[in-house]
Amino acid sequence: MTNPEQKILIVDDEPMIRRLLHQKLTKQGYHCEEACSSEEALVIMGNYVPDLMLLDLKMPGKSGMDLLPELKTMYPGLAVIMATAVNETNLAIQCMRLGAEDYVCKPFNLDEVALNVEKTLEKKSLEKKIKEFQEQLNQKVEQQTLEIRTLFLGSIEALVFALEAKDKYTAGHSRRVTEIALA
Repeated sequence: MTNPEQKILIVDDEPMIRRLLHQKLTKQGYHCEEACSSEEALVIMGNYVPDLMLLDLKMPGKSGMDLLPELKTMYPGLAVIMATAVNETNLAIQCMRLGAEDYVCKPFNLDEVALNVEKTLEKKSLEKKIKEFQEQLNQKVEQQTLEIRTLFLGSIEALVFALEAKDKYTAGHSRRVTEIALA
């Protein structure tokens, strides 16, 4: 299920591939932009931060492999799917280690690419929700810890007052012990 607000940046030096991916993903309901090089992609990302980037591995100038770590540092929430004509397992593993979420080989089956995009964006969305829930949970734990501490101190204070009210000898004892300890 696509979200029309989800943005994809297609980075490939081959215009035909960019156009095919753009057409397919736009039909799927995504908002797509294109870049023909790593440098152009960085310029575009100055104004347009996508949810996902389809990044060609080998391009003239800065390769996708060189750009990937830079992207993951600058945009940690960005999902990246690497695309290449080389079907080499070592490259796929290296891309995943650098932070790519997936790896697709050319020539593309456009339906498979669209499915990979959908699954990757769904995974990123779930990760974002989990992070939000964790933050909410941490806030609730902090709030409840503060409330428990306040209640605990109130209970101790009530016990001290009850003890002092019962026995004249112990009256004021806690205050005196506190003053001596502070001194």
